[in-house]
Amino acid sequence: MVVITADLEFNNVNCLTHDKKYLEFEYCYLKSVNRTYKYFSLKAVVHQLPVQNAMVAFKLIKRDTRNIFEKYKGFVNACKFLKEGQNPIARIIFNTFAAYANVNHTCPFNHALILEKLPVQHVNNVVKNFIPEGRYLLNLTFYNDNISRTDILVYFTKA
Repeated sequence: MVVITADLEFNNVNCLTHDKKYLEFEYCYLKSVNRTYKYFSLKAVVHQLPVQNAMVAFKLIKRDTRNIFEKYKGFVNACKFLKEGQNPIARIIFNTFAAYANVNHTCPFNHALILEKLPVQHVNNVVKNFIPEGRYLLNLTFYNDNISRTDILVYFTKA
């Protein structure tokens, strides 16, 4: 019997701030420790606390050499989602990083938002049955008071 496994690999991350008076990234990077261990870390310092309402727009886009296909997109009230967890696609995305982040409670947020050493192996275990092979971009846009504050772009490949 032959078992075929598909592995996910982080290719790049970009953390973009739309208003540095509201939020700045202290760090946002991928680190490759060795050939089998790569992780993603970020720290977003919010200058206007507390965050009472937050919305997140998400898009999962499949890329190839000539075309870009939007696979999934949605918009979630983050405060309501953290309380009720109703959106199934948002639930999958949240489960990829929840154990490595300090956003495991409902609003208000009175602190910096931290994602610490999210290993690609963990993400692979969560999404391996949901995402077919290909090159992807996950775009998360965060809103506060209906104003776009930041974008986090995660480029990855599933082979």
